[in-house]
Amino acid sequence: MGFLNNFDISGYGLSAQRFRINIIAENIANANTTRTPEGGPYRRKEVIFKAVPFNEVLNQEIEDTSRFHKYENPLDEEGLDDAVAKPPIETVIVDKVVRDDSKPILKYDPTNPDADENGYVAYPNINPVIEMTDLIEATRAYQANVAAFQNAKAMAESAISILQA
Repeated sequence: MGFLNNFDISGYGLSAQRFRINIIAENIANANTTRTPEGGPYRRKEVIFKAVPFNEVLNQEIEDTSRFHKYENPLDEEGLDDAVAKPPIETVIVDKVVRDDSKPILKYDPTNPDADENGYVAYPNINPVIEMTDLIEATRAYQANVAAFQNAKAMAESAISILQA
């Protein structure tokens, strides 16, 4: 594994968690939204992550942005037939954003312009406690990726100082 791959892997983790934080913030901001372009109340969204082999992501990035050599299996040497690095180095990407189609919360408010014929207004089924818990979890995961990035940076600085001596 290349020495700088640590930075890339942490960077993907940071991007994924930042995206998740943005979706959570959207859910919180729309907790009382009763009208959307699709019709009806806002629907809670949730981010689904996917672990992918880092060499595939890295090789695609290399192919798209530079003329470097592709990353190859470090165990692919003579005498090691079909040897594969186990476990493979994986990174995280956002796979998809799913919409929660659970029933909305009905509140009686006949004066609201979005009330139905019985006087009930459909509000999003968003629980602020769950959203704040998810936000704390995403923030801690983001902080963990920052710490991993900083540790990789400190290791790189130590290696450079050794080479300078």
